[in-house]
Amino acid sequence: MNILKRLLLLPFKLEKTLFIVSMVLLLGFSIFAYSSLGVLSDLGLLRLTGFPAGQNYLIVFQNDAERRPTGGFISSYAILKFRFGIPLLSFGNVYDDKLIQPDTEFPDETVQSLLAGPYYPGHGFRDGNYAPQWSDAAPELLRLYRLGYPDVEFDGVIAVDFTAFERLVQAVDGVTIGGQDFSKNLFWQVEQSIQDVDLHDPEQLQNRKNILAQLAKGLVKKIIFSPSYYDDISNSLIQSLNEKHVQFYFKDTLLQARTARHGWIGQWTHGPTDFLAIVEGNYGGMKSSRYLTRDIEYNVELKDTEVKGEQRLAATADLNIGITHRGDAAEPISGYYKGYWRVFAPLGSTLISGQHDRTEEADWWQVWGKKLTFNPGEKREISLRYELPDSVLADGTYRLRLVRQPGGSADFYRITVKAPAGYLFQQTTSNKQQTAHFDLRENLAIWEGLLTEDIELALKILPDTVPPSLAWQEFVGGLTTIDLRFNEPLDRESVKAATYKLTDLNYRNDRTDDAITVLGARFVPPQNIQLKVSGITEECREWYGLTLDGVADIHGNALTDKQITVVQWVDAAGKSCDPERRL
Repeated sequence: MNILKRLLLLPFKLEKTLFIVSMVLLLGFSIFAYSSLGVLSDLGLLRLTGFPAGQNYLIVFQNDAERRPTGGFISSYAILKFRFGIPLLSFGNVYDDKLIQPDTEFPDETVQSLLAGPYYPGHGFRDGNYAPQWSDAAPELLRLYRLGYPDVEFDGVIAVDFTAFERLVQAVDGVTIGGQDFSKNLFWQVEQSIQDVDLHDPEQLQNRKNILAQLAKGLVKKIIFSPSYYDDISNSLIQSLNEKHVQFYFKDTLLQARTARHGWIGQWTHGPTDFLAIVEGNYGGMKSSRYLTRDIEYNVELKDTEVKGEQRLAATADLNIGITHRGDAAEPISGYYKGYWRVFAPLGSTLISGQHDRTEEADWWQVWGKKLTFNPGEKREISLRYELPDSVLADGTYRLRLVRQPGGSADFYRITVKAPAGYLFQQTTSNKQQTAHFDLRENLAIWEGLLTEDIELALKILPDTVPPSLAWQEFVGGLTTIDLRFNEPLDRESVKAATYKLTDLNYRNDRTDDAITVLGARFVPPQNIQLKVSGITEECREWYGLTLDGVADIHGNALTDKQITVVQWVDAAGKSCDPERRL
């Protein structure tokens, strides 16, 4: 069976539509670039087109319903040539035998095992977007392409996904073909047009092809001859660029730098910050990614630690990714899911707990990978707990970069950062890269929302300058031991050196004035003190005044003549004298 027949007989595939989409989007891009609409003009038209000589670009279309690291499965490609500023398009086939290189090594054995099967021809161009950064994946795609076509040279690569195409159709208020309006739910309409045929009827297969061609022609015509839509189309493209539904790679370093200023090259930034990128790869051949919901909770806890006699903060991260398959089991495109998910954290992070199939170091990041397989209606979780490197708290500031994976819809994130009691958080204005702000609540910071673009969060950590406060007190085991629990760790030596005085406040019984003696204090790490006392008589719910002087936290903040109240809730045998604890 030749390549064309294999393509036509593929059920429930968007490949034929996506093949044409590249042409539509690039025509739209050229129009807006020549019209100098929006910030696209910053790229420099002469440089972009190579005028007067020319430029060649490889266009790859990524189907983000089948999500891959840089956006989606590469289902089609086109070649865009500029000659004297005029764009010329030709199209290629990702199933071309020359673009299948089974002898090339796939970068991950786990992914290779997911792809393996009787119908998988081997590694090649269409699986070349394994690297999560487009700036890395694009050169790899060029390398794989040249293995099949060694005489072809490109000046750059442009990636476009189906979401960008859907937005473009909506920007022109849809396209009407044969009385049918293609607009509101383009994915479903196209899938129905492709599926609702007899795969053994050549005429129906050809008509299906004609429907897709008509859709493309109608969209191109509407773009070219409807200037009133230009602003909407320009805004749609800019949104798709900002959200990584369209990404650029240029060999021209100046053009690449200009594009990078807008964040359109799919490249991550690194530095002394916390970092979180969650990268899905759907390798099951289904469009199940479109039907997955993802909820990400990321909690960072700052704790005081002692290093070489000095107190400093250390950060521990708890990451939980909840994934639910909301597709229908009877619907072919949303069936059984096979994927490989990777979590990228700052290099130097150390895993404490959590199941994973692979760990590696990649450039500036620590990576943990997990294989996931499940059916519609099922849920999966990825939970990791790890220590973060000291660099994430450089200069008393916590910074976090959240990276949005290209393709698909935005995922929901809930981020919390918590410091020990006594610390305070403050907004920082010194970080020029900051694009979002935490909601600060004393020593707790919260950010939550849909991650539509990469963001950077930052907060200033103010040192603990407040003495400890009592969180809990009670008699334990009778009337000779009082347990005191404070809100933060205490300094051991201060507990020994402090003075303690306990007096009967006669709140419940003024007939008896106990002569009480504090016999000693024992430190129970990290933040409890147990007092040994004598002279207390059994008086349920009686109040006692405890005066503390000199008890300090680990930062040296000491209580001075601090009086707190202790209540007697037990009898001499240590049994509760008032279970309801009524004052």
